[in-house]
Amino acid sequence: MTNSMIPYSFIPGTKAKANEVNANFIALADKIDANKSSCDTNISDVNEILETKADKTELITEFTVTESDTDLNDYKTKGTYIFSTLYTPVNIPTGTSGVLVVTGKEESEIKQIWFCDGDNPEIYTRTYTNSAWGTWNSVTGKVSKTNQGYIKFPNGLLIEWGVYVGSVITYPIAFTTLACPIFSKNGWTMDTTRSDTGFSHQSLTGFDIGSGGLFYNMNWIAIGY
Repeated sequence: MTNSMIPYSFIPGTKAKANEVNANFIALADKIDANKSSCDTNISDVNEILETKADKTELITEFTVTESDTDLNDYKTKGTYIFSTLYTPVNIPTGTSGVLVVTGKEESEIKQIWFCDGDNPEIYTRTYTNSAWGTWNSVTGKVSKTNQGYIKFPNGLLIEWGVYVGSVITYPIAFTTLACPIFSKNGWTMDTTRSDTGFSHQSLTGFDIGSGGLFYNMNWIAIGY
């Protein structure tokens, strides 16, 4: 009885013929060479597929958008998308340019993160679930670093400040519920009969100062929401 790989089989305890042993070795060597040739062919085929069929650009996940009026609602594929002021997209949370990062899967949940351009960029996020986009939510809040500036936190807390010449202050952003202003008057006099200074009116949009003494300007801050 012979094996499929070798032409001769031997009974244990018997003496094998030299020519049969040699024939078996030759058959095994031929089989190894044949398999090696097949493996080389398979490896060559795989390399060819990787070289000619694989699109290496698919691995790049950063894209510079060069089309006008693109809609951020349509961006549901993972990646990073760069928008310049020449190609401001529709449904942008604020500003005219920035970077959009998309992650997640439509079957479960998609998350968009928008980074505004600028030295002090704001960050917004929103989520796509149940076939609809949610509202944009600020992660960092809004900041205006000017002489009359403000910082608005995501939880609604608002802090405003300013240095002003005059007695009427209008807040850069109106408060919606409560405003607590504090001021420090610049200017004083030895005449105690004319030294009184204080609020003559205040509201969610600003305040007025009345002064009976010297009044050059004031430093002020207001906290509220």
